[in-house]
Amino acid sequence: MIYSAEDKNNENLNRAMMGRFRRFVNDVELKEIPLIGRRYTWSNEREAPTLVKLDRVLCTSDWEDTFPDCILQSQASQISDHCPLLLGLREGNRGKRRFHFESFWTKFPDFHETVAQSWEQPVSASCPMEQIAMKLKRLTKALQSWSQKQVGHVKTQLGLAREILHRLEIAQDSRALTPEEDWLRCESKRYCLVLSSLERTVARLRSRIRFLKDGDANTALFHSQARFRKRKNFISKLIQNGEVVTSQEDKHAAFFEYFDGLIGTPLVRASTLDLDFFHREGIDLSALDAPITEDEVWLTIKNLPADRAPGPDGYTGRFYKSCWQIIKSDLMAAILTLQQGDARKLWLLNSAYLTLIPKKEEAYLPTDYRPISLVHSFAKLFTKILANRLAPMLKELVATNQSAFVQGRCIHDNYMLVQQTIKLLHKKKVPSIFLKLDISKAFDSVSWSFLLEILQHLGFGTAWCNSVSRLLTTASTRILVNGEPGEVIRHQRGLRQGDPLSPMLFILVMNVLNSLFTKA
Repeated sequence: MIYSAEDKNNENLNRAMMGRFRRFVNDVELKEIPLIGRRYTWSNEREAPTLVKLDRVLCTSDWEDTFPDCILQSQASQISDHCPLLLGLREGNRGKRRFHFESFWTKFPDFHETVAQSWEQPVSASCPMEQIAMKLKRLTKALQSWSQKQVGHVKTQLGLAREILHRLEIAQDSRALTPEEDWLRCESKRYCLVLSSLERTVARLRSRIRFLKDGDANTALFHSQARFRKRKNFISKLIQNGEVVTSQEDKHAAFFEYFDGLIGTPLVRASTLDLDFFHREGIDLSALDAPITEDEVWLTIKNLPADRAPGPDGYTGRFYKSCWQIIKSDLMAAILTLQQGDARKLWLLNSAYLTLIPKKEEAYLPTDYRPISLVHSFAKLFTKILANRLAPMLKELVATNQSAFVQGRCIHDNYMLVQQTIKLLHKKKVPSIFLKLDISKAFDSVSWSFLLEILQHLGFGTAWCNSVSRLLTTASTRILVNGEPGEVIRHQRGLRQGDPLSPMLFILVMNVLNSLFTKA
């Protein structure tokens, strides 16, 4: 990156002012609310302007805890040298809060009893997958009700316990406490310790800091990290058809139009490829069609991440691990029904939320965001089982020059190979041309018919291909814009980033295309 003299002067000036500002903020114990979408707030309006960040919004830690979702944005300066700052305390209309399975629930003694009572009640459905969907929905309401009674609002209870403890300690300074008051003081102190530990656990999970373990006590760091992630991924505005949209409804509409045209519109193929001509023959993959066993499912569940990326249902790997003995009979019935070809109700368990991660600092177009699918826990478990079966066979299916997503291979080996090849050709003075091909939106644009043709050519059996086809055709997605889900998009093409099986299917497609380029 090349900087002009004006840029360097601006940076030096802002660095000096930032040093003074930080010393002032530390002295008065204030915090700055970060400004989204703009670096400077003042200009001297000259031909080579001096740009400085003069305008800031400061707050106390208590105020930030009261308004954790505050967003600071800028507007056009118009008649002033300073740009106005707009502080928003809440964006859009918040609907019902999404259900999240809390990890600390499993530590309560009556947790499993609550799950068993809800799960074992009969449901009016004959399809095992519909039964799973109905039982999960009912269990969600039961756990929410149980949590409200057993746990309640942690922060409110902690504040009340601290106030009681404080008043009793003040009374102890001037007189001896009665036995009942002393008992209440000891219980309040113990209750404060329990609630503080619980608050730290919840805050740690919300922060997504994985290098810290349960029991670490830096609650302020957890809250700060959670707020930072929320502000970093906040979508303040979009540019659609040359116009700037800022309302939540318009942003939802912009993303829906883009992704519906991408994954919700079928791809019409104008031609086909003769795979037998330029690619080697397939291998025997009949072992992949063997019935899924209970031990195989349990081994997959044990290796699932405990508290990461909950989908629309809100359940994580910790739920399946802790409640396996309660849910395994219904879960195995649904998995075997799906493997045997009955996918009539799979759409109930194959939904996903699409979360958008900005690729750059100023992301104003839908193409500036990386879509990551938060898949329903059942669909994620089933695809993980298929992925575990396929993983050992990838080495035979994928050529050695394809190193991504294959266990035991490293993608950096390809970079080293290219570097050494260039050095050798340069040393021998051989005229050469190197081309780097970057396939944009490859996951989202994969044709399902072409993918199934490749699977059949490589030797995958009918049962495996049918399972993949059912997972693709029953998939649906709702786009999360600033935490709020939009309308449902029914998939017509593409693979979901975030699905355990998608990277392996994608590498099989790329391996065949690589053979085509090599043949050409």
